[in-house]
Amino acid sequence: MSESLRPGVHRFALIAILGILCAFDAMSIDLYLPAFPAIAHAIGADAAGMQTSISVFLIGLAFGQILYGPFTDSYGRKAPLLLGIALFLVASICLSHAASLTEFVFFRLLQGIGGAAGLVIPRVIVADLYAEREAAKVFSLLMQVMAIAPIVAPPLGNLLSGTLGWQAIFWGLGIVGAIMLFATLRWVPESLPRGQRMQGNIGSAFVGYTALFRQRIYMGYTLSGAFTMGGLFTYIGASAFIFIDYFHLSPTHYSILFAANALGMVVCGQINIFLLNRWREQHILAVGLGIHLVGTLLLLGLWLSGGATLWLLTALLFMTMSSLSLVFGNGVAVAMGSAAGQTGVASSLLGVMQYLFGGAVGVLLGVLHDGTLLPPLLMLAVCALAALLCWRDAHRQLAGKHAALSSTASDISH
Repeated sequence: MSESLRPGVHRFALIAILGILCAFDAMSIDLYLPAFPAIAHAIGADAAGMQTSISVFLIGLAFGQILYGPFTDSYGRKAPLLLGIALFLVASICLSHAASLTEFVFFRLLQGIGGAAGLVIPRVIVADLYAEREAAKVFSLLMQVMAIAPIVAPPLGNLLSGTLGWQAIFWGLGIVGAIMLFATLRWVPESLPRGQRMQGNIGSAFVGYTALFRQRIYMGYTLSGAFTMGGLFTYIGASAFIFIDYFHLSPTHYSILFAANALGMVVCGQINIFLLNRWREQHILAVGLGIHLVGTLLLLGLWLSGGATLWLLTALLFMTMSSLSLVFGNGVAVAMGSAAGQTGVASSLLGVMQYLFGGAVGVLLGVLHDGTLLPPLLMLAVCALAALLCWRDAHRQLAGKHAALSSTASDISH
């Protein structure tokens, strides 16, 4: 355990700051979606160019996460976090002044690299400051903040662009970045003392990635989380097609259903925190993965049997997506807990794998799209099954490791 929180700084305040930092990616995407037409007109871009601005931002997030892990293990948590927030702030302001698609895409790349610090380093700080069960509670709380962002960001972005112009969206992100820069500098503790930092240059720190790939327990939990994230991205990517194109709902009704699922995740996240007072995070994770798999299989079976009515499918999607709040926080906690001593690199690899899988399912959905619900529902079921199998393998490896340690301790005592 490292530097404790300063007097007067409550646990809630720290979690609020880290939660907002974790939501940098969601805010940066969801806020500007309603302003696509206005931005495209201003910078002379078409729909493909605006889609590129999302892809480039995600590339920046992935690349940035690879960088921050080794940096945080070698130079501490706070300095790289402040650097990332500062880059996010500057890039956001520059985006408000972009006059061409080239400028816009370039600054989106920098914004993604800066925002990646908010994905990687808060997880590491939580792993430093809290034991695994308490960390699972904190990760769940961070997920609550991240789940709220998709609910409030689109209407807020629409309001800002409609009243003040699309530039106000990026000025708003810059202001959030400035507030977070001050809050981090003032209230977020340095959680990795100098004596516990990795020695050597940054190049040697990257060797940690190779070591983690060989850790079967960590990789099992990480792959489980990556497949779960793949399922979430499947839902996000296919939800507009399912509700608007297939069931012919209006964009307003679609937004309500999308927000309802996000709200369900928030409520289920609170249930997860309550359950952590009684159950181990491993047990809740297994239950969450099981519910999620059952929901996806029911969705697929409903479609194959010809009974996929709007309301049945909506109810099952609500159950399937809400159950992920029993998975994400607990999954991050057990994965980070299995990589003690390499939490910075472990957090980076965890994030990169999640975004790689999320991007991969998007590509597969585009290739497999046939105008029916079969591809997205099949993808949901495959991701859910793979997530449960990866968790099962890691859990069996962990149980075997504990049994071997217990046997060794027993032999020594005799």
